[in-house]
Amino acid sequence: MRPEEAVRQLEYAIDASLDEEGRRSAAGFRPTFERVADRGDGEAVYALAGRLAGEVTDGACPSPAEANATARQVLDDRAYTDGGT
Repeated sequence: MRPEEAVRQLEYAIDASLDEEGRRSAAGFRPTFERVADRGDGEAVYALAGRLAGEVTDGACPSPAEANATARQVLDDRAYTDGGT
């Protein structure tokens, strides 16, 4: 998954869950997705999008700092499970 696709999917989740804030909120995550894509791969981007979308559907709207923390967890998890990228 490419960063822009992940942002779009997150926009859909936010739009469905949190009224009209989706585009503004999700667009702020683009640098995070781009960092994950640079340091990981499409699967890492997909994993991050899934985790953030899960938080949104649970009623939260993660801040960019929280998204960055989740991104670090995704990358750390992948380093431990697949030998890193």
